[in-house]
Amino acid sequence: MQHSSTTDPLFVAVESESITRADVAGLIAGRLAAVRVPGLLSAARCQAITAALANAPMDRYDESRVFPVVAKFGPAINDHRSAGALREDYWDAARAAEKSWSTLGLSDSPRDLCLAAFRGAWPDVAPGRRQGREMHVGIVREINAGLQVHFDDAVREYAGRLLDSEVVAQLAFNIYIRVPPAGGETVLWRRRWQPDDEPLRIPGGYGFQEAVATDTQSLTLRPTLGEGFLFDPRHYHTVRQASDGRRISIGCFVGLTDDGRLALWS
Repeated sequence: MQHSSTTDPLFVAVESESITRADVAGLIAGRLAAVRVPGLLSAARCQAITAALANAPMDRYDESRVFPVVAKFGPAINDHRSAGALREDYWDAARAAEKSWSTLGLSDSPRDLCLAAFRGAWPDVAPGRRQGREMHVGIVREINAGLQVHFDDAVREYAGRLLDSEVVAQLAFNIYIRVPPAGGETVLWRRRWQPDDEPLRIPGGYGFQEAVATDTQSLTLRPTLGEGFLFDPRHYHTVRQASDGRRISIGCFVGLTDDGRLALWS
């Protein structure tokens, strides 16, 4: 059946009281573009985490690759990737982050928060494993100046396998623990990478000129405090600059593996 509209009726964002199996399946199957869970964390918990982070040793993404600057707490796999492989220093950074977080006096770690969001949605949810070792789960990111237009796809970015199990679909998850009064929207385009997109890649960067998604259907979603947000990052996406204030999230990647599990990593 053909639709008279020029837009894809399946490229939509829906709201849910919690992440469900239907939400995860709908994103993987392409029946949805994004799932929003308002109030996944209370304002009080968001404020407590944000206050504790004032004492955390924030790092930055590799500034030779990621610009504008993005502050973070915890390792990001792509800062530890060389020639399609995960370097050994990833595990050192993961241990350091977990040790630092344990000193902040909070009951929940980023790992706890991410895993808890999916435990009611899938029968088997756990950190992904690489060579038998559990991946780090949960990265705090402060994105105030925006992001380049980009996609995330571990299958393309890592030679062989990132995890011991084959990742057959990849999602991205964020919980917003501080949001700016204006700006900071996530923009998601109904377009995935194609080989002839490469001339539009930004030299030295991880992203692309926005022209890569010109005339493509898009969604612009403004984050709310405590909201959980789940989407397929293999679609081109970006974050707009916060016009005032700070935009801080806790997030991870979520992979459906070939043995039917949900594996999380950061």
